[in-house]
Amino acid sequence: MILAIETSTPVCSIALEVTGGRIWEKRIEGHGVHSERTFTFIEELLDRANATIEDLDAILFSGGPGSYTGLRIGASAIKGLLFGRDVAFYTFPTLFSFAAGVELDETARTIYSVIDARREHLYVQTFKWNGMKLKPASDPEIAEISEIESQLSNGDTIIGTGWERLDIQLGLKISTVGPEGISANNLIKAWNQSYLKSYFTKTDAKLFEPNYLNMAQINNSNL
Repeated sequence: MILAIETSTPVCSIALEVTGGRIWEKRIEGHGVHSERTFTFIEELLDRANATIEDLDAILFSGGPGSYTGLRIGASAIKGLLFGRDVAFYTFPTLFSFAAGVELDETARTIYSVIDARREHLYVQTFKWNGMKLKPASDPEIAEISEIESQLSNGDTIIGTGWERLDIQLGLKISTVGPEGISANNLIKAWNQSYLKSYFTKTDAKLFEPNYLNMAQINNSNL
């Protein structure tokens, strides 16, 4: 069994893959939901499977960037769950998990994974889909909205939170997916793609710190 945890945005999503490849998910979106629901959702899914933490083959975590509070709560939950237990723990880049959840066909495209940030900025990372494989085309960064707008082209896909702040040029055919595309299911989907396994990082839960992508980068930028 695989347990996946996504807490990097206002979406709190917990998913459990059980025998036979079935995936169960508990999900809610809103302010303050992570502290209230993360442990509850985990317990509910494990109870449904009549399982314990020790029965898990691995825990997957969306490791950032994203909300400082959400990532901290998710990381703290994992540290508590794995304390004194021998269960493998893997992290996966948050923005990559968004892109991995996009429904793709054989048409090549660029995917922009975004998370709302302060002022006129978004967390952003771009990915290339060539019809068969998905690969990062940039590193995660905090970018000005106007900079992202200038890079968009026909056929691109944008997924995440805050994309509605973009002023998409009239006539551009852009596919958009909002918070509904953010899910712990994406982590399991990526885990089950053999070519994406190398992007997971096996991590010591005791030493783990999420990739907050320091917001000081915004405060120190020239605005």
